[in-house]
Amino acid sequence: MQTAIEDPLVGGVLEGRYLLTARIARGGMSTVYRAVDTRLDRQVAVKVMSAGLSNDPAFGDRFAREARTAARLSHVNAVSVFDQGSDAGHVFLVMELVEGRTVRDLLRENGPLPPALALSVIEPVLSALASAHRAGLVHRDIKPENILISNDGVVKVADFGLARAVEFDDVAARTGVMMGTVAYCPPEQISRGPCDQRSDVYSAGVVLFELLTGHAPFAGDSPMAIAYQHVHGRVPAPSSRVATVPPELDAIVVRSTSGDPASRPADASEFLSELRQIRSTLGLPVVPIPPPRRRGPVPRVGSDSTARMNGKTGDMAAALLSTDRVGVDAGRHDTAVGGPPHGSATAEGNGRRAFAGRPGAPPPGRPPTRTRTARQRRRRSTIIITLVILLLGLLAGVGAWWMVSGRYSTVPNVSGESRSVAQLALRRAGFGQTGVTSEYSENVAKDSVIRTVPPSGSELTRNRSVTLVVSSGKERFTIPDVHDQSQPDAQTALAKFPFQISVVQQTSDSVPNGNVIGTDPSAGSQVKRGQTVRLLVSNGPAIIEVPDVTGQSQGDATQTLTNASFKVAVRQEISDDVDPGTVIDQQPAGNDHAAKFSTVTITVAQGSLITIPSVSGDVGAAKTELQSLGLKVKVHKRFGGLLGQLVDMSPSPGTQVHRGDTVNLDVI
Repeated sequence: MQTAIEDPLVGGVLEGRYLLTARIARGGMSTVYRAVDTRLDRQVAVKVMSAGLSNDPAFGDRFAREARTAARLSHVNAVSVFDQGSDAGHVFLVMELVEGRTVRDLLRENGPLPPALALSVIEPVLSALASAHRAGLVHRDIKPENILISNDGVVKVADFGLARAVEFDDVAARTGVMMGTVAYCPPEQISRGPCDQRSDVYSAGVVLFELLTGHAPFAGDSPMAIAYQHVHGRVPAPSSRVATVPPELDAIVVRSTSGDPASRPADASEFLSELRQIRSTLGLPVVPIPPPRRRGPVPRVGSDSTARMNGKTGDMAAALLSTDRVGVDAGRHDTAVGGPPHGSATAEGNGRRAFAGRPGAPPPGRPPTRTRTARQRRRRSTIIITLVILLLGLLAGVGAWWMVSGRYSTVPNVSGESRSVAQLALRRAGFGQTGVTSEYSENVAKDSVIRTVPPSGSELTRNRSVTLVVSSGKERFTIPDVHDQSQPDAQTALAKFPFQISVVQQTSDSVPNGNVIGTDPSAGSQVKRGQTVRLLVSNGPAIIEVPDVTGQSQGDATQTLTNASFKVAVRQEISDDVDPGTVIDQQPAGNDHAAKFSTVTITVAQGSLITIPSVSGDVGAAKTELQSLGLKVKVHKRFGGLLGQLVDMSPSPGTQVHRGDTVNLDVI
């Protein structure tokens, strides 16, 4: 580490508040210092941007705007941004100081991690990224060097200081330089520049691959070789490197690192949710991160690269922000890829850098081993150019095949197949994770495939996920029993089901008016969604015609009305017009209509019989007595009837006759 004499800022105070006590690390675009916030009396990390950037007003404005955006992010697993400012031409950022080590150190010490430990490391990372994604921030440079592990075992994601808000213009579009380390960059960030939350998901998936296997998925002799593999290749399943990795983790790594952003989890929150489900399925516990083998506090800040001292790796790592990615970082091809480079930079194991300005030039300070003639140099150049042209032609041919047809596959028609057969067919066709949803079907048997999403015949990029829509069988609902309930209660019970209800009024001999007779289809029947169910509601007994029974005897009339489903009531009335016991009237009248089982009242004639009394011999007195009984009297005079004496009468005394009948009297 350089001393205060070598670095004029060490010992200085920025904005009268931040005392710089030591330089932690230095990169191409910034230097990170350990500092003391004299106002709050706490240790912090201060990142001071290079003079070239600090003198750019546009950069200063963007830096301040993005720092304010990053400061809104508050999460236990994210290195906090406290402040930003400018002092005497120095643009700087103030961050949380983390004492500990990086995940790079953890991998260097332990190699591949067991699945439980790998998930215990990556889940806090995704939790911090999920919080950032909800706030509209994209990290852009997730890698082991930017994941810190504090001395008390807390995982923290560094380098949110210059993460751009999604809605701002992309840095790549302005500068032509791709941010991020190439070994962890998603294809779209390499080829196009703009990135979103799914780009962070890709980088996190590569980190998970490295946690499970101990190595990054791609290696090469140059950053461009690695970048080419990210753009044109596919991240392999971790079990291809470490056979004990469960297939569930294979699937999520392959999905999260898909070349098509649409096939990845939408953001870190979705990625985290799927990992937690896998942890639950596999029964993996949350385990503590093992302590470093070499004890003692190690200063950390929001990071990009690892400082190396005295030829030893891991003695102290200091984080630089992602804006420092202008060269190859620490021999791992962590690079910024932009326009045609004028030279390449390689960090040696002890931290020194050597630069090569042209092919074949010896490293600085090292004399050439021999002097080549001009002919040898021309021959060497010709061979190199020829090989480059051949290689470019081969790459162009392979790239053209891949872009036109090689990276595409046709979704097979698996309709009617079982789920397992369909999933196998999709894997053989080159597609990745298979999602499964279900829906009811009238035509496809239960547990068979109805269709795929996207549909069969679609041309899709390989490794993209395809969703199977599987039949749950025919959708049916059971009609409840609402017999004899009131109409409102029955309608409430049926409204709980997706039926169409139709109310139908019907007569009923047994169900009271307004109550439910039943349903059509009947209770217990299985019906489809939206099918019409008729609710049969009673409006009482039927209205029928009343038979005419006048003139019938009481017995016959009663039998006739009973057979017609009426009740019979009888009333008597004296009548001399008809025979006694004859129906002389009815209510309701004959041929009228009345409710079935209602009462019909019949009026039956009652006869008026009179017993002829024995009368005296005086004609006048006899006539008067008989007439008073309602009888008619007719006098027959014999021999002139001069004496006026009653000698005979017909009918004779004691005979019963009807009122109004005639009694004949014989008088002499």
